[in-house]
Amino acid sequence: MSKPRKPRSSIQAGDRSVVIGGNASGNIIITGDGNVALPSSSPFEPVYRQIAEHPNLLPAEKADARAELQELETEIRKPEPDVSFLERRLRNLRRIAPDILDVVLATISSPAAGFSMVAKKVADKMRAEASQAGGAS
Repeated sequence: MSKPRKPRSSIQAGDRSVVIGGNASGNIIITGDGNVALPSSSPFEPVYRQIAEHPNLLPAEKADARAELQELETEIRKPEPDVSFLERRLRNLRRIAPDILDVVLATISSPAAGFSMVAKKVADKMRAEASQAGGAS
């Protein structure tokens, strides 16, 4: 026999109010008219968050980094990505925020991300270039 349900207290709020019963940590809460939350299956989601929260980037640099990452992500999902295009996006990210490049390269190289061998080779090449540039300083 199932346990009887505990009666829930009635919570009322005015128009356009948001009421959360319990822990909403890690969830998406969208308010507005007709908004829809699309599930995020991007392995780069943590990178987008890191860009948004980066303390040393100006708003324009954050916008540039997001745009570079979006273009990189679109290209990398193609069956045969353009190697020179990927390399340019990664070099641009390295100029904008070298610490974010490290996370992007790790994401591309992760087997769980499921990116092509071409993408992984580009990531390895960029990692080698970044370490050479860092060592020459």
